[in-house]
Amino acid sequence: MNDESDLSWLSPLEEGPRPIYLKIVDALAAARSIGRLQPGDRLPPQRELARFLGVDLTTVTRAFTEARRRNLIDATAGRGTFVTPGEPEEPILDLSMNIPPAPSGLSLPVLIRSGIEGLLKRSSAEALLSYHPGPGSPAERAAASLWFAATGDRLPVERVAVGSGAQALLAAVLLSQTRKGDTILTDTLTYPGLIALAETTGRKLTGVGRDDNGMRPDHLEEAARRHGARVLYLNPTLHNPTALTMPEGRRREIARMAGKLGLMIVEDDPYSPLQTTSPPGFLSLAPERTFHVATLAKCISPFLRTAFLAAPNVQAVERIAAAIRGMTMMAPPLMTGLACEWVRSGLAGEITGAVRAEAEARQRVARKILPAGFTSTETSLHLWYPLEGRPRSSELGDVARRRGLAISPAEEFSVVPGVADGLRLALGAASSRERLEEGLRSLLSILAGRFESSSAPV
Repeated sequence: MNDESDLSWLSPLEEGPRPIYLKIVDALAAARSIGRLQPGDRLPPQRELARFLGVDLTTVTRAFTEARRRNLIDATAGRGTFVTPGEPEEPILDLSMNIPPAPSGLSLPVLIRSGIEGLLKRSSAEALLSYHPGPGSPAERAAASLWFAATGDRLPVERVAVGSGAQALLAAVLLSQTRKGDTILTDTLTYPGLIALAETTGRKLTGVGRDDNGMRPDHLEEAARRHGARVLYLNPTLHNPTALTMPEGRRREIARMAGKLGLMIVEDDPYSPLQTTSPPGFLSLAPERTFHVATLAKCISPFLRTAFLAAPNVQAVERIAAAIRGMTMMAPPLMTGLACEWVRSGLAGEITGAVRAEAEARQRVARKILPAGFTSTETSLHLWYPLEGRPRSSELGDVARRRGLAISPAEEFSVVPGVADGLRLALGAASSRERLEEGLRSLLSILAGRFESSSAPV
């Protein structure tokens, strides 16, 4: 389309409660994606668009500003506004990245700056500037033990290790407990980091069937015997992506079955601190066979690439320490030192409580906007919405991306393709509750089926 007077791509605008300026951007993105608008096409002046739509000039100006941020259009002084030739940039409304929101009532940047300044004053430069490879320094491991004590008994430091994030510790566990080609048992929908880790290290994943209480013990037994598996990966609290928490009874059944089958359990537990109460973890139910990984990235901030691991015995920690040395050498001393100081002082718990409060507020926003069918709890950082039939979650994800919205379709979590379809929505990455509400209302419009790629109802 080279005739800038052709405004058919704008009419009619989508119905619904979304702001008009976003509807204009959506129409522009849709016209661009189907070829109605081509790279290099010049758009009419903003005043002409405003008259055509019967809206204020400021509404069109805001729409153009948003479209430029998404790399849909570009403006040249004296020449006009043109459709860009490149791909749209990453969506600016992110419901895909599962990170904690800014803690309610606290300024994390201020706490970080003052914390690092205080740490540098109190700590010896030698300790922060030197290597301490393996499972961490005695002081760091003591802080890890203190963190675990919030939900159970305080462990001897010889059974704990510190790493540069949960992914590094999970990798160390799998490298120390399995060999290339081994099968690891997990849920049919599981943490994408585990899927990537298995692919990178040459391990195989097998999905184990589940019901409303989580993984089924009978399905676990069948899968373990069929594949000769020795390791079971679980994310039992606020499961990623389904947001379900496995009840205590089912946890005890799984622990007994793991003992019967001789399985080692890898308990990935990033979200328990966000719960006011949680069922006992596998670390307490089956300590002799459980590797428990807890990260601060999901309850405080990804800034603190610090995670703690509890192992069944000292020998297991030694093997994990060797794996850590081979991959990352050690956890970053400055960030780890700050994280451990916050744990010792109680500030880590205070920040976690403030994150929990903000997560609760965002859950209320979501419940106000979204239709029935989403699975979540009051303090979870994410939601899960199961889908049946068409459109598939991958199609919805494509449509959402064209509208400047990022969501996570089921295929990102699927160990068994096609076994379940749905969307995971992360509530923490949006910069404010208002931006979150904007993103959720955009998704609501998509779920209503008002897009060209599919006319099937959700």
